[in-house]
Amino acid sequence: MNLDVWLIFQDDQLVVLKEEESQLPGSSAILHLKAEFARQHFIGQFNQLNVYCAELLDTTVLTDEMTTLPLRKAMDLLEPDWYDMLVRAYAILNWDKNHHYCGRCGHPTNLPSSIAFERTCPQCGLAFYPRISPSIIVLIYKDDQILMARSPHFPRGAYGLIAGFIEAGENIEQAVHREVKEEVNIEIKNLQYIGSQPWPFPDSLMIGFIAEYAAGEITINPSELEDADWYHYDHLPGRPSSRVSIANKIIDYFIDQKRKGYAYGSL
Repeated sequence: MNLDVWLIFQDDQLVVLKEEESQLPGSSAILHLKAEFARQHFIGQFNQLNVYCAELLDTTVLTDEMTTLPLRKAMDLLEPDWYDMLVRAYAILNWDKNHHYCGRCGHPTNLPSSIAFERTCPQCGLAFYPRISPSIIVLIYKDDQILMARSPHFPRGAYGLIAGFIEAGENIEQAVHREVKEEVNIEIKNLQYIGSQPWPFPDSLMIGFIAEYAAGEITINPSELEDADWYHYDHLPGRPSSRVSIANKIIDYFIDQKRKGYAYGSL
């Protein structure tokens, strides 16, 4: 068994072994690729394995034994326990790639010789860390119905929940109420926290809620959505495209609780 595992990205796609798409390469399989790494980092230990991440140059030609997967597909194919490491690797590589120059003075940054993921500017002292963008996502229910919405950029047939980024100066609860009002023009009540999930599109931390409908008629914001309506939880028009997303977990949780007749708790 390999003692090392590599999460290698090329053009935002994950490199896997072609024979089994859910298999990640070990050190022996990628020796010939190391000279083509644009950046690499040790990101921790998992299941008694040393886990590394790296980004390949776009011009690198993979061997016949390897192929690449879009990140969303990779998240669905890999063992669920690998999800956090996959998102961590993607975030760290993007942080390293996007902060080679200081955003304040333009000077090249340094990568200190420490275990912390930090780039610093030797000119003005500004530090740069992997970016995390807090976002909310909320399942809104009315009796046995769920508000399901579809964005124009969703894959065909996919529907999801109301979601959006938290803006400067807002607390989390204010962001939930604002996003709901902006996207579907209704009021909600009884907001309940359910769980959270890092989401690498591009660098979100999704903070999940369930809320009860309070008032108003659905009026969609066409700049955000192309469809939204109430659907019985047993007859949804579609589901979020990624099975590992917190949106799917919240929907599954809500349906399970409804069928059991239980009150809501946390995931």
